[in-house]
Amino acid sequence: MQIFMLGLDHRKAPVDVRGRAAFLLDDRAADFASLLRRPGLLEAVILSTCNRTELYVVGADPDSGPSALTQALVERKGLASDEIDRYFTCMFQEEAAGHLFRVAAGLESLILGEGQILSQVKEALASAQAHQACGAILDALFRRALSAGKRARTETGIAKGAVSVAGAAVELARDALGSFQGRSVLVLGTGKIGEVAARHLSAAGLSALYLANRTRESALELAGRVKGEAIAFHDLGSVLDRVDVLLCCTGAPHHVLEASDLIPVIERRRGKPLLLIDVSVPRNLDPRIARLEGCRLCDLDDLHEVAERNRGERASLLPAVEGILAAELAAFLAWRQSYQVAPTITSLRCKLAELREQELERFWARHGGRFSVEQRPLVGELIEGLFDKLLHAPFAHLKGMSGQEQQHVARALETLFELSVEDLAARHQRRLAERRNATPGC
Repeated sequence: MQIFMLGLDHRKAPVDVRGRAAFLLDDRAADFASLLRRPGLLEAVILSTCNRTELYVVGADPDSGPSALTQALVERKGLASDEIDRYFTCMFQEEAAGHLFRVAAGLESLILGEGQILSQVKEALASAQAHQACGAILDALFRRALSAGKRARTETGIAKGAVSVAGAAVELARDALGSFQGRSVLVLGTGKIGEVAARHLSAAGLSALYLANRTRESALELAGRVKGEAIAFHDLGSVLDRVDVLLCCTGAPHHVLEASDLIPVIERRRGKPLLLIDVSVPRNLDPRIARLEGCRLCDLDDLHEVAERNRGERASLLPAVEGILAAELAAFLAWRQSYQVAPTITSLRCKLAELREQELERFWARHGGRFSVEQRPLVGELIEGLFDKLLHAPFAHLKGMSGQEQQHVARALETLFELSVEDLAARHQRRLAERRNATPGC
C-alpha cells in the first residue's frame, strides 16, 4: 500500500485558487465518501487551511492513485485538470511523509514556525477518524507528525514569539499606518484568527478596537477579554465610517462585504483612507473593493514581506528543527517497514497455529490415554513455546531488513508456506468498508 499526497499551498497558488480548492468542514462527510469510493483508495485525511489544501491517502495502486485524487478534485471542487497540473504537487511515500512533518512543524507555513497549523493537523486527523476514513497507516503518520511538530516547538526556539497569520496581518496594518497611536480598527470575525488578531491589537495602543461577528455573543465575550467594543453585524456601516482599518476573518464561504456595500461608506468618510485586510479563504471581501477610491485592499498574498522578515529572524534555528524531523521520520519509516510485513507474519503465525492444533489432535487421538488431565496442558505449552522460540529470531531479523529485502523474503515465505496474505488484506479492506458504511453520512 502506498502513501500519496496531492496538494497546493501559498507558494504556488494565489489566494483565489486556494479559496476554490478549500474543503469546508460542513462538506467533509461527502468529501471523504467521494475519495474512498474510488477503486484502490483505502484511507484518506483532508488538511485544508487558509494557505494550503492537501489530500493524504493510502492506495493499493501507485499508478492510479494520483489520477483518482485528481478526478476527485475535479468533481468536488470544480477545478480544471490544467489548474491541478499547474498549482498542485503530488508526493509519494517517504517524500509525502516528510512533507507532512515539515507542515506540522511550521516550516511550510507562510509564517515560519506559526503555531496554528499544529492544531489544524490534529483537527484533520480527528475529522478523518470521525468519518471512519483513517486507517492504521495514516493514523500512525499523522500521530508521528504531531509528535514531530510538538518536539520542534518545545526543543527549539522556532515558535518562540512566532507571529501567526493574524499577527502578520496586524504587522502589515502597522507598516501601512506608521503607528497605531490614535487609530481605530474593526475586526470582523471572532474565531481563532480573529481572537489572535484582537489580542495583538489590544496591546498596540489603539484609540478604539471594535469586534463584530454573526453571533453577537461571541463578539461580546471576546470584547470583554481584550477590552474592545462589540458591535452588531447590522451596525457595520456606521463603524466603517470612522475606523482606519478593517481586518476580516469570518471564515464564511462567501463575500460578507461587496463593493456596493462600501460606496455609501466612502461618501460619508469624505476622502479618509480605509485599509481593508482579508485573511480569509475563500475571500470574505469582494476583490472589486480595491477599485474604490480611498480603499486599499490586502489579502493573504500581501503578507509575504512580513513573512520573509520573520523567516530571516529564525533561519538559524532550521538545522535543529530539521534534525528533529529527520529522527521522527526515520521512526515512522521503521514502523512502516514492520507494518508492511505484518500481514505475512500474521498469516504465517495463523498457519503454524492451525498446524499445531491439527498435530496435537492427532497426537492425543493416538497417545491421549498415556497422559493425565493435568499433563495435557503442559504438552500444549511446550509445543507453543517451541514454536515461539523458533519464530522469534527470523521475525526480528525480517523487521530489521530494508524495505526491498523485506519484500523479497516476505514473498518467499508466502510461496514456501502457501500463505493466504491476500485473503487477510481483502478481509482488512472489507472491515474498513463496513465501518464506513455503518457510519451515518459516509
